[in-house]
Amino acid sequence: MSVQSGQIEITKTASPSLSKIGDTVAYTIKICNIGSTPLQLVNVNDPLLGGDITSNFRPTLAPGECDTVTINYVVADLGVDPLINTVTANYVASLNVSDSVAVNLFQPSVTIVKSGPTYSKVGDTITYTYVITNTSSADSPNLILNSVVDVINNVPVDLTQTAINAGASNLAPGASVTFKSTHLVTASDPNPLIDTVVATYNPSGYPNVISDYDSHSVILLNPSFTVEKLCVSGTAVAGGTATFRVNITNTGDVPLNISALDQGKVYTSNGLAPGSTFTFTVPVTVPVGQCGGSITNEVFVVVTLPEIYGLSNTYTASASATCPIVTLGRTRGFWGNNNGHAILDPNGDGLINNPVTIGSGPRSLFINTIALSDIILAGNYCSLPGSPCQNNLSDSLKPNTLGVLMAQTLALAYNINNIQCYSGQLVSTLGCGNLLIPVGLPSNSTVNDVLSAANLLIGNTTASGTVTQDQASAMINLINCLNRETF
Repeated sequence: MSVQSGQIEITKTASPSLSKIGDTVAYTIKICNIGSTPLQLVNVNDPLLGGDITSNFRPTLAPGECDTVTINYVVADLGVDPLINTVTANYVASLNVSDSVAVNLFQPSVTIVKSGPTYSKVGDTITYTYVITNTSSADSPNLILNSVVDVINNVPVDLTQTAINAGASNLAPGASVTFKSTHLVTASDPNPLIDTVVATYNPSGYPNVISDYDSHSVILLNPSFTVEKLCVSGTAVAGGTATFRVNITNTGDVPLNISALDQGKVYTSNGLAPGSTFTFTVPVTVPVGQCGGSITNEVFVVVTLPEIYGLSNTYTASASATCPIVTLGRTRGFWGNNNGHAILDPNGDGLINNPVTIGSGPRSLFINTIALSDIILAGNYCSLPGSPCQNNLSDSLKPNTLGVLMAQTLALAYNINNIQCYSGQLVSTLGCGNLLIPVGLPSNSTVNDVLSAANLLIGNTTASGTVTQDQASAMINLINCLNRETF
């Protein structure tokens, strides 16, 4: 811009005319004597360029002569826009002239915001969202993308091309773009997983680097659990109930929602805390006709995380347990009443339809009537006059020993012959295995083996027999355990 005053003309220009804080602007001041007489310099003043700049100019100007000076200025943050700069030159004869030039200042800036889930876990894929916004002043040139780099677990991931594909390469003031990236969580990732993204730009036509960064933190969860199922009823009885217990333990670091399906029923526990165990029992009916073997029960478990964590992961597991099955015999109290009579004598004629023989040798006794059966089951047979065992006991046996042994043996014979699934069972499965050794039977003996041994023992209790009180008592104890009744 040129200004004339009398015979002085002053011109001031700025290069560049568009700049920003921190850049250098070159101001050129040209003073010319356009009159016909010489001019004597008094002073030249420019507040922006340091005030008194007289020493930069020649002391005199001949008619038609010009004096040109260029002074560099680094733009400071003065809080004004545009930046007005005025120079004033004074020569003799009070010839004053001034000129101003305006430099338009712009404020370049950019922001990047990164967002993602609060929680995740190993094996999941995290989706991050990035938003880049040109927050420069409206008079700023567009921002040109240099790079976008996201550092995840100390590994830089170049997202520049992803950002370019989203339209981030050239942003006008106020413009923004959004793009995404994913990360597969691995066991090597730290917890929490903190990562930082950096975006760098430069104003179009300017070398200055404009950048911003943002960080995001993800808490990594470690859900885990165990499922245990136990047979707690021990040996199950055919026609009875086997009881199982289920223990579901939270072995992770996050609460769990539990749903367990067992025998058509759903058992639930919401928010099971880490380290806690959810326990429930399951009754299972054992079929009446199921002979020996075992009954197995399985539980199916579905586990989810509470909604607060925003994870849809579902985990499943199962566990099973087995209870052995036994068939218990009925006792003297059953065979000696109407229920037992109905089985032994279904037509009610007083005769046992399927007679049995107990004892052996001189003590072999054929049981074919209900009356005889009831007397023996009462333990009174040996006290009847004329009975094969009256007053004919070994001197080593106490009174009533043989009668009790015969009663136990007869009840055992009825159980074996008339109770479905009872015959052939191992003594050990009925919980009486510890009583086999005292009677001289091996550990794998069946109830049938015990009946045979008892019959032989009864046959050897004559006056000339060798059965001792201990032997007889041991057999009585064993059969008593099998029959579940004390005579």
